[in-house]
Amino acid sequence: MKGLMEFLAKAKLVDLSEDERTLSPSAREAITDSPEGAAAEAPVAPLPVLEGGIDEAVVLEDIFALAAVSPSPFPAEKLLRLLDGLRAMDAATRKTAVLAMDAAEDSWQISDPLLDAQRKIAALEAYKKRLAAQVAATEEQVSARIVEGKASLERAIAEIRAQISELEQLLEREVARAAQETTNLEGGLRATREAAARELRRMDKEIERFAEIPASFSQPV
Repeated sequence: MKGLMEFLAKAKLVDLSEDERTLSPSAREAITDSPEGAAAEAPVAPLPVLEGGIDEAVVLEDIFALAAVSPSPFPAEKLLRLLDGLRAMDAATRKTAVLAMDAAEDSWQISDPLLDAQRKIAALEAYKKRLAAQVAATEEQVSARIVEGKASLERAIAEIRAQISELEQLLEREVARAAQETTNLEGGLRATREAAARELRRMDKEIERFAEIPASFSQPV
């Protein structure tokens, strides 16, 4: 497909990327026609492990690498760029043009991007299932933790209520003990006062009895 992309770009049927415009035609075709062309556009990084949350905007190349999608002589992305450049044509004319390019070139066949697109669709579908499985697992974990939390709360409430009941009983016992102690103290004080009053009256009688002697026999001053 040497020079084809450049020819289409000059005819304003496709748009070349910035990198493709800066490369020479031979270097450009060497990159786009190589089996590793699609992978060379961006390095393949390990796909993040989805555990705590959903990682958004994951690089598609990482998803394809995770699914072990084989490099294609003519990647589906390259055909998509070509089709984007032919949008001015109707669908039938675009198909005819692409098939004509396929017939004129020996380096690729239309089955190459077709198979590549099917493999990448399968990889994306598998990734969707993985996301759905993660959501389902998270829902299950959250539901289990909610149930566990409610059960823990009920146990805590039961224990606290039992402690409150015990404390209320202890409070009643302490109040009764304090009331009994107060009654006993007050009774003891009353008994002390009564005993002291009786002794005072007895002492007064004795003082009055003994006072008769000084009153009778003391010499006047």
